[in-house]
This record gives sequence, C-alpha cells and structure tokens, in this order.
Amino acid sequence: MLNVIYDMLQSIGNLLYVIYETLMLGGIFILFPLEDKHTKILLHKSSIKACNTFCKDVCFDISWKMCEMVTIVQTSYRKTIIPNFHRITDNYFRNRNTVLLIKNGEEIEQFKTWQLFEKEKENIDFDLILYTKYNENEPKKNYTLIRDKLSPSFCSPPDSLLNNKCDVSFIVFQLINIDGNKYDIQLKENRNFLVKDNVLKYAFFKWYMKQVYDVILSEDFSVNYMTNDMSMATLHNPFFIKFNEDGVTSFSSGKPKVVSIEKDEEGKEEEEEEEEEALSNEYTDTDTDTDIDVDTEYIKDKLSVDTDIMISERFKHHLE
Repeated sequence: MLNVIYDMLQSIGNLLYVIYETLMLGGIFILFPLEDKHTKILLHKSSIKACNTFCKDVCFDISWKMCEMVTIVQTSYRKTIIPNFHRITDNYFRNRNTVLLIKNGEEIEQFKTWQLFEKEKENIDFDLILYTKYNENEPKKNYTLIRDKLSPSFCSPPDSLLNNKCDVSFIVFQLINIDGNKYDIQLKENRNFLVKDNVLKYAFFKWYMKQVYDVILSEDFSVNYMTNDMSMATLHNPFFIKFNEDGVTSFSSGKPKVVSIEKDEEGKEEEEEEEEEALSNEYTDTDTDTDIDVDTEYIKDKLSVDTDIMISERFKHHLE
C-alpha cells in the first residue's frame, strides 16, 4: 500500500515538473520572439537551473529553521514547561514518590513528598526508608538516601544529606544466590544510591531483588564487586557495604556455603561406585556363562574328531 502511494506521489511530482518546464519554455518564446531556436533552448536550460538552485536553497533554509524551532520547543517543553507544571502541582500528576517505606522486602507505603510522610510516620512500621531527590533530566542524578530507621540527622527534609556524594564507580557489582545464579546490581539507575553514609545490607538487597528481578532473596547469598580503582571484594551474608566520600567500606561475617558442593561430590562418588559395580557384574557374568563354555568344548571335540577321520582316510588311500 505504501509503495502504491509513493508511486502515485512520484508520478504527480514528475507531471508537475514537466508542466513547470513547459511554462518556462513558453515564457522564453514569448519574451524573446526574435531569438533563434538554439538561443531560446540555452536560455530555457539556464533559467531552469537558476530556478532549481533558488528553490533548493529556499527549501534547505526552511527545513533548518523548522528543525531549530522543533528543537527549541522540545527543549523548552522538557526543561521548562513540564518541571514548572509538576512543581506547581507538587508532583500530583507524576508517577514517582519521594519517600518509599519497605518492610521484609515489600514496599508498604509511598509518599510523593516528605511532608506527607511526616504526617503518617508515627503510625507505620517499616524496616527501610528510601528518600529520593529526583533530577528533571538525568536519571543517574536521582540520588537516594538509605536509612534503616529515622535518626536525629535524618531531619525534615533531608535534602542537605544528599549533597555529600560518593566518588566511586563500580565496574562489576553482582549478587549470587544460594542456587549459584548471578544478578547484576545497578546502583545508579533509576535511583542513584552512591551517597555518603548509605549502607547496603540484606534488607536493601531483598527489596532490590524483589522489585527488579521478582526474586525472593533468602539470607544465603553473597555479592562481589570491582571498583574503578580495581579493588575487589567478595562478601557473604551477613555483611554491610558503606559508601564514603571517596571509597567503600565493607565487612562480612558470613562464610561461603559449601553444603551444595559437598552434596554434588557425594552424588558423583555414588554414581562412580554404581558404574564400577555394574562393570564388575558384567565381567562376572561373562566368566560364569556355562552355556558358552559347553558349546566351545563341544565344537573343539567335534573339530578334532573330524580331523582324525580325514587323516585316516588320506593314509588309507595312499597305501592303496
């Protein structure tokens, strides 16, 4: 269908261009009646070329101006109109929440502003609180505070605490559960957790795995990471990771789980023992197969008897 429409438009354009050339040629014959035919043809070609160049320049200028206008409108809409609208309406029409309360890895309450949270905080039981200050243009600048519970320094609103960023970047940050599955952990999008004094523990990772991967995380897991200065660590739960201004402090009191590995080794040993037993039984059965032995002895006796008869017959014939 699109090809048919394109062919129709192309045919209409070609027809209009032929009409345009014919009108130009007719105008030249009217304006220069005394010139010979060759001169009129040259005038027609030069006029067509000049008109085409002029039209192309005008079209290019119009196109560039339209692109500039569209860019200015989009930038103004994204950076001025929308932010001011949400600021006036106090983010009522925006699907994002400044305060997020978590308990046992589940999001139990959300509040669009810190003031709304303060009115209800005494009536809510939670394990973890996330406070996010959103950036209008860059999601990597949506800095988020992580707190286990309210503290005196967690004042109203805690925007000043978000000014202390953590100058560290992770090349690799993975979580490994008890089954050995690996999951990438993004600490910059859609929330940036690289803020000074933020602490990552089991409660945080339980919420993250549920929200991002829809996985219920048990307490048997570990994380490994590599920072931009090539420092590496492998931590087994329970542990904590604390962000400083220019680095990371981490400590783990957990030990790696080796039960599954031992079980696998025991299973392999059992399989090997079963295979050895099956092979030994096969060899035993072969050695004790009496039917084969009887048949073999019978064939040998039969062959020896036939051979003796043949020799005696030949000897008798030779004597005769």
